[in-house]
Amino acid sequence: MSYYVVRQKIDKSEGKEKVRYHGVPVASGQVGMDELAKDICGRCSLTEADVYAAVIALSDVMQAYLMKGNTVYLKDIGSFSVSAGSEGYETPDECTPSKVKAQRVCFKADKEMRGILGKISYSRSFREATKK
Repeated sequence: MSYYVVRQKIDKSEGKEKVRYHGVPVASGQVGMDELAKDICGRCSLTEADVYAAVIALSDVMQAYLMKGNTVYLKDIGSFSVSAGSEGYETPDECTPSKVKAQRVCFKADKEMRGILGKISYSRSFREATKK
């Protein structure tokens, strides 16, 4: 079961302010490498140490490919890519490589991963949500 809180937002889209209330999911906790490693080694022949080593190697290799401009696709998980941008310039020659900056690592879930969305049910939480 996942939880949500109700958060007030101001809608200014129609020229005048309207107060609207939205359900916003809240995290139930965070799962770290220890718990992931235990769960994964219980499902396959890898030891916890093997899982740690594989995840560390995966992170290193993904970073190397992303730095080269590749998209990294993990079957049934999704694709990772880097977004970049620059300020606007009056001529193309002004937009030099040094002015283009990587901004974030993007993730697009695969169809398998998105498949869980229709299976999640929510219950209202009355604890205070942290604003993002």
